[in-house]
Amino acid sequence: MPMHRRGLSPDQVDHAIHLYNLGWSLARVGDHLNVNHTTVLNKLREHGIPARDTHGRPRSEAGSTR
Repeated sequence: MPMHRRGLSPDQVDHAIHLYNLGWSLARVGDHLNVNHTTVLNKLREHGIPARDTHGRPRSEAGSTR
């Protein structure tokens, strides 16, 4: 079944931020709210929440390597 484009209400955004800060992945938060993980990522970015990598670590600056 295709996902329909829809945004998140302000309450859903707050809930998504809370879940993400608890350690939930973008995919898990998106599944929970029935939206694509990209929608969650975009809303987190709009609210200044830094993204983590797939291992839960803060993402490094673009272009830097370790």
